[in-house]
Amino acid sequence: MEEFVGQLWHKYITKAASLEYPEARIELNDIRHQLAIQFRAFGGDLALELKDALSKNWQGKRSFLSKLASADEKIDMASVGHNNVYLPHAIAIFPDKQSNEKTYLWLSALLSNYQPTAGNHWLRDNLDAVNRTIKKFPGLKKIYLTLAKKLVEQRKQAQSISDSAEENVIRTCLLDPESAVPDQFNPKGIFPVSLWLDPFPPEHQRVDSHKTDTAESTDVSTGNTAKKLDLRKKGEYVEEIDEKDGLMAFRLESIFSWTEYIPVDRTADDEEEDKAIVAAQDIDKISVVRGSETTASKLKFDLDLPGSDQDDITITDGIKLPEWDYRKSVLQKDYCRLHLMETRKVEKHDFSPKLKEKAKRLKAQFEFLAMQKQWLKGQPDGSEIDLERYILRQADEMNGHVKQDDNLYLELRQNLRSLSCLLLADLSLSTDSYVNNDSKVIDMIKDSLYLFSESLSATQDRFSIAGFSSKRRDMVRYYPIKSFDDKPCAQIRDKISSLSPGYYTRMGAAIRYATQNLERESTETKLLLLLSDGKPNDIDLYEGRYGIEDTKHAVHEAFQKGIRVFCVTIDDEDNNYLPYIFGSANYVKIKRATELPDKLPKLYSLLTR
Repeated sequence: MEEFVGQLWHKYITKAASLEYPEARIELNDIRHQLAIQFRAFGGDLALELKDALSKNWQGKRSFLSKLASADEKIDMASVGHNNVYLPHAIAIFPDKQSNEKTYLWLSALLSNYQPTAGNHWLRDNLDAVNRTIKKFPGLKKIYLTLAKKLVEQRKQAQSISDSAEENVIRTCLLDPESAVPDQFNPKGIFPVSLWLDPFPPEHQRVDSHKTDTAESTDVSTGNTAKKLDLRKKGEYVEEIDEKDGLMAFRLESIFSWTEYIPVDRTADDEEEDKAIVAAQDIDKISVVRGSETTASKLKFDLDLPGSDQDDITITDGIKLPEWDYRKSVLQKDYCRLHLMETRKVEKHDFSPKLKEKAKRLKAQFEFLAMQKQWLKGQPDGSEIDLERYILRQADEMNGHVKQDDNLYLELRQNLRSLSCLLLADLSLSTDSYVNNDSKVIDMIKDSLYLFSESLSATQDRFSIAGFSSKRRDMVRYYPIKSFDDKPCAQIRDKISSLSPGYYTRMGAAIRYATQNLERESTETKLLLLLSDGKPNDIDLYEGRYGIEDTKHAVHEAFQKGIRVFCVTIDDEDNNYLPYIFGSANYVKIKRATELPDKLPKLYSLLTR
């Protein structure tokens, strides 16, 4: 009974103190795809991804009811980070859903036009962005002013918002973005302005994670199945605690939250992942400590790489390749080192009878396509007259234009194409995940390579097959499975079946080396077909926008050399980066990895018609 009454009281007092309207709540996940399109349509940076903003405590003045109910402690606001743009995970500030949805629309437009100044004047920067957005898109002016009037009215009625001088400036600027801005304005302590960007973005959104070469990915995963948690946590760097210093006495009843200090040294080793997941779920703020030992004073072991007697065989060591640094707009010469590798244990493997039957069927279809003939127009000799060309010549002669062109015939010839295709497969660690109870992503990739090889062996197209993975810039591993001059045979099938997941995905270096191979081909059409299950990433700075920009630059280099790059992805996440890297017509998403073996040969036939 006591617990029931407590729940009723908590529900009542929380509702009384809340400034939100839960019944009109709009979730970011419900309109994320729509907002991503709008952000780019408004002119936002195509390399930035849309993410949930981190919740943080609001330290401003609060009413008695808010303190009693512990309401309004957590807020999340829109902001711009290094690799992403951030929007609130939900908006319920207005009593109707339509206004809350329009708030998301407005924020996506504001983010696309936000340009912080060197002085980092929050109020001036936001008003400049508002005016810039309204000038660029006049249709948004009415939406903004309507929302601003509603917001100002709410702020006047809210007891938790004081009528201070700063608040009066905020209200004036909301209703009139072109009004004068005071030279000195401290946003600390004011109530958050939901139509503007966060004055104090969470630290991890603003920090440049590429400053040190020890930066690592913060995705939490165990085993082969990644556990993607929706954990919006605040992080901070703190000084390392000397565990030998004295004893701190405290009263247990003085602890009011689950916030703890955990000395996580990301520059050294990690805790077990299962324990880290449980701890992260219970903690509001995660404190990260940098160890006092310097990197030079440590003996570092790379436990991810196997011993030399167990690792794959290196064919060619140290092919130097450039890499694009978008921050400096510089193509760094000889920045990466690529190693040609060969699987050490190539075992004979017989593909399943069902897959063999499918290969036989596809091979017959490709043979039929290769045997087809086509009419060649404008030939000097042939079996039939090119009627269209003859009529045009007669019309020219009647108008006094005499031509000596005698190419007036049609000739039926076998369909011979001048085409080279290189299929480049991503062999990163993520391909070790299961797609069903029996198969992994790597199994689907191997089946696809097998069917692709068998199908193209029935044509006269020149094709090559390779795989790649990486571990930092000096260890890009490239596996040549079939060269352009090799003929399909049992040895190549064994190489395909012996492939295994590698490490990470330094896509730019692999594309550049594949481009060099295609450049040496003398055919008219050259196609680089990239098969991947995720975005570019590596254990060093090659993550987020850096990896995306380098890959885009490598693709652009290939296009300039007359090579078309087409990406086939089986990544089930929202792939907003794909059109930015490859262009809107040069990628395709396959929803289920199990469909890849069937669709890859058919896709090739469509691309090369």
